[in-house]
Amino acid sequence: MDNIHLTLLLVKAMVPNPGLAAGELVDERSWTDMEFCKARGKWYPVSKTLAERAAWEYAARWPGFELATILPSTCLGPLLQPTLNASSVVLQRLLQGSTDDQADYWLGAVHVRDVAAAHLLLLEAPTVSGRYLCTNGIYQFSDFARLAARICPAYAHAIHRFEEGTTQPWLVPRDARDAARRLLDLGLVLTPLEEAIKDAEKSLTDKCFLP
Repeated sequence: MDNIHLTLLLVKAMVPNPGLAAGELVDERSWTDMEFCKARGKWYPVSKTLAERAAWEYAARWPGFELATILPSTCLGPLLQPTLNASSVVLQRLLQGSTDDQADYWLGAVHVRDVAAAHLLLLEAPTVSGRYLCTNGIYQFSDFARLAARICPAYAHAIHRFEEGTTQPWLVPRDARDAARRLLDLGLVLTPLEEAIKDAEKSLTDKCFLP
């Protein structure tokens, strides 16, 4: 058969992964711990992980089938739809004073436009395959909360101050140049995280999801 090139976007196919050994990196080799999720009724990451594994199994049966999967962290930026999505809810609740530390689910954040750009990049590349982590760094949610307080001063008073290093102590920090290296090597340019937060805040207020 002729070569067929396909990209898939799979949020939450990498975390949660509480079984990581101390000092172990979250990278393209990482997979969600489905038994952990099933035991807690977290079916969204289970469904995403099953979908990706099925895609790889299907691709393996067809010579010439080139599959690339994009694994984004929390996607922030303007909302196209009239309703909230899971990623936007994370920022919305944080700005409203939520004390949810995202426990095993936080990995980092990325501008939604960068995820779209990664799709185009992989579709147009002559030969690509494998898993591609799309995130503007890997860091704890406590670090994200401090940055959000600085970028969104109107809501800084409400943002919970998490104790540094306590939200995801198992998560080894990685900057964007390291975490998203496979995509950056192909030419992806990541939007600063500050801009992603500001764009998301504006969209949430414009659509009346924030006062």
